[in-house]
This record gives sequence, structure tokens and C-alpha cells, in this order.
Amino acid sequence: MNPLDNNSRNEGTVSPTPKRPRLEAVPTGVTAGRDVTAYNQNQSSFLCLPDEPKSVIIRYLGLREIARLARVCKYLGDFVENSKALERAWYRRFPSQHRYQLKTIFKAKTNQELRDWLRPFANNDTVESLVERRDNAYFPALFLFTNSKLMSLCEKFNLETKTEIIHSNWIHKATLSDDSRHLVTACVDNILKISSRENDGSWKVKANISHNVTSATFSSDGRHLLTASRVNAIIYGMEEDGSWKVKVTIFHEDDVCSATFSADGRHVLTSGFDKKLKIYGLENDGSWQAKATINHNSQVGLASFSIDGHHLMAYGTYSVTIYGKQANDSWNAKGTINHSGWVMTAQFSADGSYVVTASKDGKAKIYGQQDDGSWKKIDEILHDGSVYSAKFSTDGTQVVTASEDKTTKIYGLQAGSWIKKAIIPHERPVHSAIFSADSRHLLTTITNNTAKIYRLETDGSWVEKTTISHKDMIYSATFSTDGCLAVTDSKDKTSKIYGLGADGSWLQKAIIPHRAFVGSAAFGFDGRHVVAFSYNSAKIIELQKDV
Repeated sequence: MNPLDNNSRNEGTVSPTPKRPRLEAVPTGVTAGRDVTAYNQNQSSFLCLPDEPKSVIIRYLGLREIARLARVCKYLGDFVENSKALERAWYRRFPSQHRYQLKTIFKAKTNQELRDWLRPFANNDTVESLVERRDNAYFPALFLFTNSKLMSLCEKFNLETKTEIIHSNWIHKATLSDDSRHLVTACVDNILKISSRENDGSWKVKANISHNVTSATFSSDGRHLLTASRVNAIIYGMEEDGSWKVKVTIFHEDDVCSATFSADGRHVLTSGFDKKLKIYGLENDGSWQAKATINHNSQVGLASFSIDGHHLMAYGTYSVTIYGKQANDSWNAKGTINHSGWVMTAQFSADGSYVVTASKDGKAKIYGQQDDGSWKKIDEILHDGSVYSAKFSTDGTQVVTASEDKTTKIYGLQAGSWIKKAIIPHERPVHSAIFSADSRHLLTTITNNTAKIYRLETDGSWVEKTTISHKDMIYSATFSTDGCLAVTDSKDKTSKIYGLGADGSWLQKAIIPHRAFVGSAAFGFDGRHVVAFSYNSAKIIELQKDV
């Protein structure tokens, strides 16, 4: 989102502020037999407060209110600037897990890497001023706020290909690590390539692995890679010399259906047609050890952890089972969500206290965890056709559905209940719908080769801000991490990047051409790189300022 187009709250340490302005004496007099005090119009009880209480009060203002406050007078403008109130208010919109991940990434980056991150859009003075503040508590907020603001002011992007990985046949997977240092690509010829960025900014293939991969994902710190194939799952670890070695191979008695990391990257969950779930954990010595095997009651299609790692879900054709971790590290079934049609998606909320499912039976179901650890149905969202997806907002307070009946529905959490907030009609069936990081924008894809971006207004309504049109089917559409950019990929051999402008509008900022239809296009975690693959080529493309 535009860094000034938000309504979040801020918190954090407070920087020293300028001295309080001198206030004139208050004139007094007598009229109609009463003592009268005529307060000077320029005097403010707020200004008379010490700095700390003023900062506490400002924390309860939205971003736009803080921006207005800064324009009241020079003193308040200086106070907002020195306390970094705008930056921290903008940063507060990220969920705590997201902020933790950002801090981890910033901590691992060198000063030169931070400079390289900013330089496509910032001048040298701005770059050096920010890098010098990296030890400040509010540095991640200040850094990201500045970067997003500069990108939003850029009308068009120049595109620079940083590397291109070539395979001998069709690529079906390309994923960038969260720290943007490593890229994994997988091809139908059963070759997996791991490429890494060198200190000089160039990219080099570090591993060519013969492996029939169906999925490949990096851990949150980028130091481990998890792959799944029909016969096994393998965890690779990065060595000190930059090479990648097998750490452990996880076997099932039948096809492996999914393999995922926990949010902290220290556990792995696999599922298989053998009706088993397996959990491995990372030890302090760097080894991976088996922690648990869960016998499920049916074949498991997909499985995933909650963000806190205390629960996991496993779902097959018509049901989703929720397991909870016990004090002795065993896992027990805590609840089952049944549907009469295929389960399309299932997701935990950010705090792990809710689960939402989507099904071809025309229902999205929301379950909540009870005080005794069991899970109970809280609400159902009904559609007149298949529900293709149901997703939580990043803060877990909203759910959006996408349906065959040409609508998306938005429900919000209020006092433990889920209340219908909006129904957004579309011209054709809606394939997907996702929130931006601050939950104030919505991105939908439709079967008529278009994607739409909606904005939440102050009255609670959702207003269409732009339509992204392609000449053929759209495969996916995603927001950048900061919510300021959106990218679509299409069968028409293009990816389109739209950005949020300073006035709140969404404008086309770049088109990425491809030699064949686009398998996927997605932003890196820094929002400055796009990873896209088409036919036998995968590219990392850097967004730069159009000069």
C-alpha cells in the first residue's frame, strides 16, 4: 500500500524531541460579575504534556491522522519526524510473525546488502543516512517505509534481469528464498538447480540434483531446502562453502503428497498416501531427527502447521482434521471439519485460533479453538456454487471467499463471532481472492482474463480501484510483501506489475514479456525482485527507477 494510505497504529521506543514551545501568559478579566479566563487560541494541553505521554497518545492514531497532525504546526511536525511515528504506524500493520521475519532478515544483511536494496530508488545521501541507523529499534520500520514510499512515487519501473536459469525442458517450479539470496528451479526432466547470489551481485548455480521434484521450498532463514517427490522428501542444508548437502531423507510407504516447513524453519511436516504424517525437527548440532509419526484415518492430500507450531492440519478429499501438540510432544486429533464436496483450501489464522476451509459443496466453514482444546464450528459462508478458496487476512480478523457464483464474500471477526461485511459481485466466476498485508486492499482473479483490486473505504465498503486485463487466462495474482505492488501472470505470455500511487490509485508500472505462457510470477520478500518462469527459463528481475 501507499505508506500514507493506512489506518494502523504504532508503538515502540521514542526518540528525543525538540524543547516545548514557550506559551504566553493567559489573559484574565471580570465580566457580568464572574471571573473570566480567556485562553490563548495557540495554547494546547496536549503540547504541555511530557514527551512520553504525547507519544502514547499518538500511538492510538491512524497513519493518516498522524500525517495530518504533523501538518498542524512546526513543533508537532518535528515531534512526529523525530519519534518516527509515521514509520512505526505504517510498520504496525504487519502481523507479529511477519515483523519478526523482517527483523531476522535485516539482522542477517550486511551494510552493503542494505545499500544495494535501496539504491535502485534512493540517492546516496538517503542510503547512507538509513544504513547508519541500523542499530536503532525502529530501523526495519524506517527502512521499509522509506523504500515503499520511494517506489510508490516512481511512475514506471525499468526491468533489469539479474540472472536467467536455463533448463533443457519445461520448468514447473521456481522459488526465491526470503532473504533473496537463493533460487531453486525444478524441471520436468527431473533436474533440480539451486542458484545463489555471490558477493559481487552475480548469480551462480551451486547444485544440479537429479530429483523428480513435485515441490521445493526454502526455510525462513534460507539455509535449508525441502523437496518432495513421489517417493520421498529430502532436506538439504547449505554448507559454509555455499554448497548444498543432503541432511536427511524422509520415506513414506506410498506417494509423498506434501512437505512443508514450520514458520520458524525448525520443523518439517510430510504427508503421504500411506495415511501417515511425519514430523522431523532440527537439532542444535544441525542434524534433523524424527519427532513424531501420526497415523491418519485416510489418505492425506496436504498438511501444514499453524504459525505457532502448536497445531497442524491434514486434509484429504472431503475432510480436514486438526491435530494438537501435547505436553509429551505427541499429537492428538482435536477436531474434524467435514464437507460433502472436495476440499479446495484450508488455512489457519495468524494466531492459530481459527481454521477456514473452502469446498466444492458451496460452503466455507470457520472453526474456532475452544478452552478445552477442541475445535467447534463458528460459522458457515454459503455460496451458490463451488467455493474455490477461503483466506484469512494477515491479522486473522477477516476472511474472504472466491466462488463459482461470481461473488467474493468478506466476513469480519467481532466479539468471537464472524459477521458478514461485504459481498462483491463480479462478471464471471472468481478463482481467487487475497488480502494485502494491511487488509485494506483485495486482489481477485476472474475467469474472463482479468484481475481486480478493491480498496476498503472508511465507511466499510469495498470500492474497485483498477482492473488488470490480459488477453488470455490469468494463472495467479499476488501482492508484494508491503502491499504496494501487485503482479499477475498469464497464458498471454506476459506478467503485469501494478503499483499503488501517492493518490491511492493503482497504475500499471511494468510489463514483463515472456517467450511462452508464464508458469508463475511472484515478488521476492524484499518487493524489489520478481521471480518468473516460462518454458525452460527462470528469471530474477530487479525493479528499478525509470530515469
